[in-house]
Amino acid sequence: MSNGDAAGSALLRRTTSRILHRIGRRGASLAFVGLLCLAIAASLAFAPAGQRATPGYAVLASVAPLNLWALAWCVTGVLCLVQMFGRSDRIAFAAATALVLLYGLINLISTFTGANPRGWVAGAVWLAFGGWIALIATWPEATPPPGRFPGSTPAGAAAVVVADAGGIIQSWNPQAAALFGWSTEEAVGRPLTILMPPRFREQHVAGLSRVLATGRSDLAGRVIPLVGVRRDGSEFGIALSVNAWQSDDGIAYTGVIRPIGGGDAD
Repeated sequence: MSNGDAAGSALLRRTTSRILHRIGRRGASLAFVGLLCLAIAASLAFAPAGQRATPGYAVLASVAPLNLWALAWCVTGVLCLVQMFGRSDRIAFAAATALVLLYGLINLISTFTGANPRGWVAGAVWLAFGGWIALIATWPEATPPPGRFPGSTPAGAAAVVVADAGGIIQSWNPQAAALFGWSTEEAVGRPLTILMPPRFREQHVAGLSRVLATGRSDLAGRVIPLVGVRRDGSEFGIALSVNAWQSDDGIAYTGVIRPIGGGDAD
């Protein structure tokens, strides 16, 4: 393999890894559901006359025109494909679940009305599919364990801080308490800005806003030399490794912090 081919393969692997990390397992599931919705929309919009005369299609047409059904599936599919990259995906999951369950109920009812004697088979399939989508919608994204991403250090030897998209501390390990002087009860719920000198806080807030807008962190996976501040106001050098990941509530951050330059906590 030439150097160019190797570089291209490495670039493709990195790009694929970043995409998969960006969308997570919920996003990947939404991609599948979205593409399936678009396929169903096409089958409704371009169904031949003979197919439209079958009991299943006839039952749907008795509720609403097939083109309207096709539009509903198309909009839902596009919504799923868009929100697979977003901080929030609840609307897409809710829309897909509602549409699939509605399909299942219509097919079940058609069995009892006699319009489609075998509608219960399709109804059971659609309802099971809707249940599967609803189950996925309850999945939280896996939280990366401390020390298991590039540039991190073993959790037992470093302060580990987890924050939400707004920079509010959600998790705080004993090493962080020892290093910064804030207990877990005191730190959780406070902004990350308590850990940095005032002169850096505006830049930090701007960085969080940029990640929210773009969905991408330029600092992820890097070890960054910074200045931290203890509860008593004293400053000390730190090395920060940060990772942005997709949680159930949107983007979240895990930071692994080690003191440098003789700044170890007592």
